[in-house]
Amino acid sequence: MSIYNDRDKNSYDFGTTVHPVSYSTWFLRLLTWDGIVPAIMLALPGFARRFGPQNNDRFLVMLVVAALIAGILLRFSLGMRHINANHCGPVVKQVQRIGLCLMILMLMLVETLICVIPNPNEDLKLADFVFFATAGSVYLLVMGCVLYPGRRVSDE
Repeated sequence: MSIYNDRDKNSYDFGTTVHPVSYSTWFLRLLTWDGIVPAIMLALPGFARRFGPQNNDRFLVMLVVAALIAGILLRFSLGMRHINANHCGPVVKQVQRIGLCLMILMLMLVETLICVIPNPNEDLKLADFVFFATAGSVYLLVMGCVLYPGRRVSDE
């Protein structure tokens, strides 16, 4: 018998099992909700300019604002549902909630900047691409932490 077996028998959490995190599910959820959906939201002004009525800024603003409100409500409600159902402690869950709200604000800022650019195909410079790439990387990194499901502990 080793020292570790004696320690396990005398510990307070005898009989508990820590289940590993399903990293594939976590990564798939990150790529779908926080990779594809923001890309669609960010491409929406370009689609509205290309396929919508020409020189109709009211249509563009209405479409982007409506999609932005729907995206914010959907992302917030699904993000909060995921955070409330994960297996993290209360302090970590609070940090995850703050991170979710900050990343939603950052998406609103980036969406507003894309709407302000008159012709994104011609007016973007290298610094703009660096800014958007950095913002996207920060978003995915923080959302990866926000969506962390935690390790499940069960009595078995």
